[in-house]
Amino acid sequence: MLISLTIAVDALRSIVPCSFLSISMVPFASCSILIGGISWIVPSHVAQRLDNILYKSYMRLCLFVFENLSGVEIFLHGDAKIVEKRGDPENVLMVSNHQSNVDWIIPVMLAARHGAGGNEQAFRVMVKQSIHLVPMFGWYIFQHGYIYVRRFGEFIGAPVLRQLKWLDESIPPYWLLIFPEGTRFSAKKKKLLENSNRFLEDNGRPSMRNVLCPRSGGLQLALDNLSTLDAIYNVTVMYGQTRMSGRRGLAPGMFDFCCGPQTFKQLHIRLERIPIEKVPREKAVLRSWTIDKFAEKERIIDEFHCSENPSSGSVALQCIPLSQTLPSTLFFSAALVAPFFIPTIRRIYLLTVASSPLLIAWLHIRKCV
Repeated sequence: MLISLTIAVDALRSIVPCSFLSISMVPFASCSILIGGISWIVPSHVAQRLDNILYKSYMRLCLFVFENLSGVEIFLHGDAKIVEKRGDPENVLMVSNHQSNVDWIIPVMLAARHGAGGNEQAFRVMVKQSIHLVPMFGWYIFQHGYIYVRRFGEFIGAPVLRQLKWLDESIPPYWLLIFPEGTRFSAKKKKLLENSNRFLEDNGRPSMRNVLCPRSGGLQLALDNLSTLDAIYNVTVMYGQTRMSGRRGLAPGMFDFCCGPQTFKQLHIRLERIPIEKVPREKAVLRSWTIDKFAEKERIIDEFHCSENPSSGSVALQCIPLSQTLPSTLFFSAALVAPFFIPTIRRIYLLTVASSPLLIAWLHIRKCV
């Protein structure tokens, strides 16, 4: 009985924090809808600043789960100046390999250490169009400047161009994350890897086993339509769990990342800052340049797996202090407890959840996706 209880409690270690992030979207969306209503009667920059405060608060809740609770060790390779920068943050495109549903938190970790007071509110992602169907979350991220792109079917450029224009003219800096591979890499996706390597070989390129052949379409759109860019941050992400026996090419998911074996719970991030004036703009040249960058990632990941001490020569990043993440965590905890005691808040939350189909419909009516 005691052993069964211990196993059950251990399982909850992963379920509770990840569920906490998901359920917190209800008060988060409720606050966002309120800010949206206020935006009709206050200047747009005021509403935008309120939204940034809300968004940054939620990002710090995520950092509490993925850093403070998980106990992950973070090692930074390459250009450490990115996280040491103080003063005004940069406007950047982040180009990263993609292998896990945890990948999105890495730029948030970096943004929290960039600029005076952190820069989490600047984080956006170019995401697949199907995510707009996620209740509340899909609607909100479009309001904050995320960009929906279609992986299949006819490309519809108008909503993408509108979002890029909005980012280019927005008040705060932006960090736009792009995954050029288009989908998550996994050693289990053998057919996908075969197709990727066939394309590389047909174009006189060596095959890869750690990343997929990248596409440059999203990067091209961003470069052509963001005039305020300062740099590209080339990010290569490597998870310590993939060094476990039989785990190469199988990155951890959210549960595994938060609650996997502590001895392998390491995150290695290779950073390269590329000034925007050094990035090619011509279509064919940019495509070749992007593949070259992923060939470098292939080599870096190979070295990571072959090294006896992969943290050698890196900078160990200290965990984000609780003084920065705990206030947001307590706020969302209180927001989740409040409806049990305050009927008005309970009704607001129920209306927010019930409005999810209308919010998705709004995205289609406004031709946002």
